[in-house]
Amino acid sequence: MRAFELAARRAGGEPLQYVTGVAGFRRLELAVGPGVFIPRPETEGVAGRVIEKLPENGIAVEIGTGSGAIALAIADERRDARVYATERSPEALTWATRNRDELGLDVEMVEGDLFEGLPAAIRSEVDVVVSNPPYVPEGFSLPREIRDHEPHIALFASDGGLSIIELLAREALSWLRPGGLIILEIGEAQRDAVSRLLRTEGYIDIEVRLDPAGRERVAEGRAP
Repeated sequence: MRAFELAARRAGGEPLQYVTGVAGFRRLELAVGPGVFIPRPETEGVAGRVIEKLPENGIAVEIGTGSGAIALAIADERRDARVYATERSPEALTWATRNRDELGLDVEMVEGDLFEGLPAAIRSEVDVVVSNPPYVPEGFSLPREIRDHEPHIALFASDGGLSIIELLAREALSWLRPGGLIILEIGEAQRDAVSRLLRTEGYIDIEVRLDPAGRERVAEGRAP
């Protein structure tokens, strides 16, 4: 009977990862379900870039951690790092905390919007701020499987999908050390707009890198 129930859920359009309760991300297997955004393969490149650029014993902060995917991957592959993660959705934070505890990884999870709740001691000391923020423009048509099941708070943003990215980039400057990096997943049509935004906020050495599928989806800039 359980198999029929699961098959019916899948046939009804529920994402496979919700049905099985798990999603793979780099070396990790994460618990996921209703109320949390499902980590995608393209986001693995965002985590990989942080893992590559984070200095020894560095501090990384993930904003909007969802299932905890990026933060937990960093903590898994960079055991020397201090890793923090924020999430404004209590439901999503429950999934992230569960994944942290089940994997036995050292990440400080904080409930808060953007940088709210982070310890004041790390202000101006963070080496990398990373996020896969909501960047889908409001009103954009998504596949039913995504639209009807995954949390809209993790998907959509106003101002052509740029509103959260702009706030995040602006606030990150007071948390990054001089020379620290912001690394963001963006929509493949947002390269120019996000580059301009980062430049306007004062970042230098701005570039947009390719994701594993060869699309321009990873934007980064350096704090002056």
